[in-house]
Amino acid sequence: MRKPANPVLALVIALPLLAVVGSFVSLALAVMRGDSELPKNYHWEGGALDRDDAQQARAARLGIGATLGFDPATGQCTLLLRGAAPAALHLTLVHPTESNLDQHLLLQLRGDRYRTPCSALPAAHWWLELADEQDGWLLRRRLHGDLHEPVQLGTALALGAH
Repeated sequence: MRKPANPVLALVIALPLLAVVGSFVSLALAVMRGDSELPKNYHWEGGALDRDDAQQARAARLGIGATLGFDPATGQCTLLLRGAAPAALHLTLVHPTESNLDQHLLLQLRGDRYRTPCSALPAAHWWLELADEQDGWLLRRRLHGDLHEPVQLGTALALGAH
């Protein structure tokens, strides 16, 4: 009768073998589906982030809020702003991984709303940034999906203000 193999020996051989196979699988995934390269000035963005925080706090103090919508029939982005109303606003729609899908829009005040032509957004985890012309305040929000439904920007206090 044959004696069964030593389970400890099998474990000693199998674990390193699995690690080698796993590393080749990881390499194949990285080569075929790797992330895009970070921007060259990525390490310099810390100061801009601090400025953004101050601008968002200022928007909250001023009670600024907004409702952003997209009309696919007309290809227009419309925005209703609560708070001080400058003549124009800057809206940036930032895709999380593909900068070629980013949109930088200038919204002009027409009547009681801001309007500008814009294209539909593919479903993704977008960052929306709304700022006044003088870069005095900033509203930022994460959007999961597309602009199919209106999106609220600003603090809860600002959203209730008129």
